[in-house]
Amino acid sequence: MFLRDHIVLAAAEELKTRGVKFTMNDLAKRLSLSKTTLYDHFAAKSDLIQELVNRSSQTIQEQEDEIYKNARLSTAEKIQSLLKISQKVFGPVYNRAIHDDFRHYYPDHYKQLSDFRQERLDKLMALIQQGIEEHAFRPVNVSVFRQLIISVLDDLCSFQFLEKNNMTYADALTALSDIILHGLIPPKEGDIR
Repeated sequence: MFLRDHIVLAAAEELKTRGVKFTMNDLAKRLSLSKTTLYDHFAAKSDLIQELVNRSSQTIQEQEDEIYKNARLSTAEKIQSLLKISQKVFGPVYNRAIHDDFRHYYPDHYKQLSDFRQERLDKLMALIQQGIEEHAFRPVNVSVFRQLIISVLDDLCSFQFLEKNNMTYADALTALSDIILHGLIPPKEGDIR
C-alpha cells in the first residue's frame, strides 16, 4: 500500500472519530508524519476530503454494478443485495452530525455525495418498477416507496439507534431489506423466503 493510501485511510478514521473538523495536524500525529509530508500528497484538506468522497463512491458503485449485471439474481434478490451495500473501504459512518457538518463545511463535496445518492435511488426505483411490471412485486406507489427508503436510511445512520438496539449498520440494512421484501404478513405454508 502506498503512503497516499495510508493517508486516506487514516483520514477516514479521523473523520469517524472527530468528524470533518479533524485537522491535518491530527492526521499527521495519527500517522507519525510531518504536516509537510501530508501536504506533499494533498495540497489542502479539501483535496483529501475529495479523495475520501471519490473512493467511497467508487467502491459503492463497483458493488452495485456487480449486482445489476448479475443475470443469476432475480429482481428481488438484486434489490435485497442493493439494500445491503455499505461503504467497504472505510467502513460505514454512523454519525448524523458528520453528514450535517459535511453539508455545512464542504458543500461541494456534500452535493457530489447527494447527487450520487440520487442516482443510486433512481436506479433502485427503476428496478422496483421493473419488478412491478414483471409481476415479481405487487404494484405500489414508487414515489412513496422512494421516500420511505430515504427516510429509513437516514435514520439507520444514527449511532444512538444502532447502539441502543445492539446492531451494526449491516444488521440494520439486512433487517430493512427483509421487511421491505417480505413485509409483515407471515408466509403461507409452503412459501419459500
